Amino acid sequence: MHRNNRLKNRLILVLISVALLVVGCTSYTPRSQIIPTEELASYNPKNFANKEARLMSTDKNEDSLIIKAIFYEQKNDFKKSNYYYKKLYDKTGKDEYLLKELKTALYSGITSDNILKLKEYVKNHPKNLVAKRLLLSSYLYKKKYEEAKEVSVLLLADSTDAVDFELSANPYIFTKDYPKAVELLTKAYNKTYNENILLKITTILVNYMRNIPEATLRLENYRTHHKCSERICLQLISIYFQQNNISKIIPLYKELYKSTKKEQYAEKVVESYRYLKDYSKAIEFLKNDYKNPELLYSLYIEEKAFKKADNLSRKLIVETNDPKWYAESAMILYESAPNKNDKVMLAEVVKRFEIAIEKGIENTVYLNYYGYLLIDKDIDIKKGINIVKKALKEQPDNSYYLDSLAWGYYKLGDCKKALDTMQKVVKIEGLKEKEIREHWNAIRGKCKE
Repeated sequence: MHRNNRLKNRLILVLISVALLVVGCTSYTPRSQIIPTEELASYNPKNFANKEARLMSTDKNEDSLIIKAIFYEQKNDFKKSNYYYKKLYDKTGKDEYLLKELKTALYSGITSDNILKLKEYVKNHPKNLVAKRLLLSSYLYKKKYEEAKEVSVLLLADSTDAVDFELSANPYIFTKDYPKAVELLTKAYNKTYNENILLKITTILVNYMRNIPEATLRLENYRTHHKCSERICLQLISIYFQQNNISKIIPLYKELYKSTKKEQYAEKVVESYRYLKDYSKAIEFLKNDYKNPELLYSLYIEEKAFKKADNLSRKLIVETNDPKWYAESAMILYESAPNKNDKVMLAEVVKRFEIAIEKGIENTVYLNYYGYLLIDKDIDIKKGINIVKKALKEQPDNSYYLDSLAWGYYKLGDCKKALDTMQKVVKIEGLKEKEIREHWNAIRGKCKE
């Protein structure tokens, strides 16, 4: 019967996006938006200190450029915004436009011509953290990592903000100084307990430093004190999976299912128990925590608990009226029978399959199973062949269905068709399977080439 890394590049992209995010921030707050919302007034030199002097120093053309620069920045069109900030800086030489030009250049992926001027600005304004962040990020963008490290030292001399530790770790990652990068990221993490920072740390520990025990310890500590978020749990699962530590994976998948209600995690719990061949715990989980009758049914089959499977299939017939459960109940009745030639049993199997057929069963697995049964048990060979042919219309190259058809032709004494069809099966599958080998030998023995 037939039933049958680019890991580093990805990390670099993430780190560059962080560098862009933190340029204009003075305190670290995890946020989902790329650009922090700011008051329009903060862009307008008319609203800076010494308002009257600013008013006197602006003209209508400058105002027009300011409006355009702000407009495009608010629309996240940083390339156009940068164009106007550059014009403003070239026209006025004002520091605020220098900083905005460099910031929008970073956001739009443009290499600014004003990096040297920014470097000079930082030298003259050593307490301006925003300018230092801009300079560090600009060096990162230009892949000038040693210069970026120098700026990071200046930045951390005046700041203990988490965001600056995180930003300063970037040039060390790019130059493969992973211990230093982890040291800085750890300082950022200890101030925020931000899981994104932790995930960067553990990614470096696992993929570049090969310090899997330390990564595991940090993730488990986070899980203990802050619960297991989806991303933290999944990284732990990835580590334990590589170690083939399935017993550690199961509680993590359970935790994920409980917190997210995503069925994929419940299915992974069952999958893991199956891998361990712990069917009793898998069944217990399905009965108590995750209602999935079809999965429970398949477990009963694997465990050869045919009586329980039959009872469940009958229950599902009543609850769903799905014809497949008539077919399943027929198959279970046959598979669990101690005497496969019992006429009373076979009659009941046929009856259940016929109900499934009447109710419109179309699944080719069931059609082939029933067709082969009719052929092999000499119940109705011609009918069995027709049912198998129906399955083959959907899957014309299915070797198991072709084997059933060849066996039907053999039973009818149609040697040519039996041999031709069986040759197709052997070409696809070879003679490794016992039943195929038996059919091939029987057909060749009767039907000489």
